[in-house]
Amino acid sequence: MACTDKTATVTDEASGGGATTIFAVHPDIIQTHILTCLDGRALASVASTCSQLHALSDHEPLWENICHSTWPSTNSPRVRHVISTFPCASRSFFSDSFPSFAAREGSNIDRAPELISAVDIFHRRRVVLSRVVETETESGWFRCSPFRIDVLDQKEAVATAMEYPLSDGACEILGEDLRLSWIVVNPKGKRAVNVSSGTAVSVERHWLSGEVKVRFATVVDGGERGTPAEVALCSVTVTFGNEMQVREACLQMEDMDGMFLNGRESLGILKRALEGKRGTLLKDGKEEGRSRYLEFMNRKMERKEKKQRDERRLDMLCLALAVLSFAAFSTLFLF
Repeated sequence: MACTDKTATVTDEASGGGATTIFAVHPDIIQTHILTCLDGRALASVASTCSQLHALSDHEPLWENICHSTWPSTNSPRVRHVISTFPCASRSFFSDSFPSFAAREGSNIDRAPELISAVDIFHRRRVVLSRVVETETESGWFRCSPFRIDVLDQKEAVATAMEYPLSDGACEILGEDLRLSWIVVNPKGKRAVNVSSGTAVSVERHWLSGEVKVRFATVVDGGERGTPAEVALCSVTVTFGNEMQVREACLQMEDMDGMFLNGRESLGILKRALEGKRGTLLKDGKEEGRSRYLEFMNRKMERKEKKQRDERRLDMLCLALAVLSFAAFSTLFLF
């Protein structure tokens, strides 16, 4: 099929190779029987080919169904209502949440009264956990306390049908089979961003407790240069018990010094992500996400080593000054 802004044509071999427009097919058939078979990536590509297909693709039920099938948590009444307030409803939400993003530099902290987290965990395309969490952000307790959003209650556990990884190889396979989406929504600003790396960046099995911790992480740039928060890590940790039940799923913010940030600082990081430019759909998001995570960890290690070297130099200087002071005092005392 060739498609331009003026016409879309297909070759009709049965009629001697003549050309006819694809729009000889009734628009309702294109919408209900063709476009509904596409996923979000394909529908976005089709919508960019020509003005006619763009008009047919710009149909709220199409994008609404895609959002719900891609992220089951968006089917909750609260999230559905918030999505309806976006400029182009579900299409805007999908555009915000699916592609990669580039953080905006120099953003001020947003006075958003609340954040909504739409969380979905998949294992081999099967939904393991789907939850919506609402978090208030205006209280002094939130802004001064370490930032942490938990999906489950303290004693809650969600059973799964997953097999426990008994080896390092099984842990690696588990990381490849798991996929997590953590969409942070700002209802006031009518923006959303997916802060998860999608696939796991690390899988660790505790030798004593048997718990399996799977980490998903996204690096956010754009903080004040020269500070530990110049580059921050949006880190999601999912903890599985011995029977592979989900015991914990939480979002935290970490700077390059390895310190967990408080609510006020984390809001600034989320604002940069929410207002950042959206990139093209990633062809290899798994490798890019993991490489950026490894780069962050390397920079974090370099800062730690530099800090230790500086501390050793300071210790040596203090020791030298102490020895000189003692020598000077002894000299004065003797003479």
